[in-house]
Amino acid sequence: MVDILVIGATGFCGRHAARYVLEHPERSKYTVGLAARSRSKLTSIDLPIDNSVQIFELDIQDEQALEDAVKKSKVVLNCIGPFWHYGTPVVQACARNGIHYVRLSGIKTHAIIVPSCGVDSIPADASVYLASKALGHVPLGTSTTSAGLYGGAPGGTLASFVAILEDVPTNHLSLSARDWALSPVPGAPSPRPRLVYSLGSMRGGLAVFGPINRAFVQRTAGLLELARRRGVNSGPVYGPAFTYTEFTPTSNVFSAFFYSLALATVFAGLTFIAPVQSNFIISAQFRWLFKRLVTQPGSGPADHTLENGRLEYVNVTMSDEPVPRYAKTIIKGSGDPGTLLTAEFVGESALALLLDELPPLAKEGGVLTPITAFGDNIIRRLEKSGRFEITTRIVDGPGGGIEESRKAR
Repeated sequence: MVDILVIGATGFCGRHAARYVLEHPERSKYTVGLAARSRSKLTSIDLPIDNSVQIFELDIQDEQALEDAVKKSKVVLNCIGPFWHYGTPVVQACARNGIHYVRLSGIKTHAIIVPSCGVDSIPADASVYLASKALGHVPLGTSTTSAGLYGGAPGGTLASFVAILEDVPTNHLSLSARDWALSPVPGAPSPRPRLVYSLGSMRGGLAVFGPINRAFVQRTAGLLELARRRGVNSGPVYGPAFTYTEFTPTSNVFSAFFYSLALATVFAGLTFIAPVQSNFIISAQFRWLFKRLVTQPGSGPADHTLENGRLEYVNVTMSDEPVPRYAKTIIKGSGDPGTLLTAEFVGESALALLLDELPPLAKEGGVLTPITAFGDNIIRRLEKSGRFEITTRIVDGPGGGIEESRKAR
């Protein structure tokens, strides 16, 4: 048996996630297994592998081999993609056997499945949660985040994006894009997308991860409300007026406008020409070129980009009260968001499941969000890691001065 099994440890993000759990200060408290298609490739890469690390030569398509590997672990950290192709078999194996699962994204076995605990969607989920705590767990109104991500993009992440456009049935995509689609309880209609967003003095445009993060924050809101109705003491309740919006910060209104326009144009173009059912020559040529030049799995940003990257999330959430109050949460991370910081996000998520006391909702198992699965544990762990700085303050408005300062916890 191993405590944490890292699947896809030879991939670009997988190597960083594996290194993180292998070199963690709490390493003496748990055992690690690494799984990859090729044992020789796994042992040849630069990882601190000793005799205590169990190696699994694993083909995800081999159902029995996957089942056997999952049964030998307590927490599975899945880094293999595209997740549309390779995520489902791993989730199914974990659910059948009661094994906890975290990914770079009702079950009778009480397995905890957290599909999105990397840069999407821990910062967004944590920002609203911390605001709710600072405001005293009163019902919330609007919540707006400026999501600054500065770094590169691993080839496997881009390949997963293309796989979604090519292979996921359009009816699945349309269902997942619906407002509150992942929440067990419906909520207030979300604001419509805009070309220019504002938060105090900040301006910005559309956010690539915005729809994904909104869906997970909404699921957190729905799960908390469902728990409240069942009499489970789960802490915050976001309330019926709660909405979440996220944007990418830019230098001014004009850059926000053109950034949004460019992003919307590219996304519309990819959506139109990428589906596999299209027979247009341009579709096949574009997919071939994009895959060869941009989406090579196993590739990623250079070392200097990894270390010089950063993350800065600024969230302002208002209370739904006759006289609204505002909480401002800032999450800063040092390092490339899509690789180094994501490795810490998923690594600490796995350790939170393995070593920490679970929040009330997590003890019941199921498909959860980062906050409902880890609660304060993930905040504490991220701050302790040394790469993150997290603060929450009560302010006098969306961009106003500070009235009262308080630490995130």
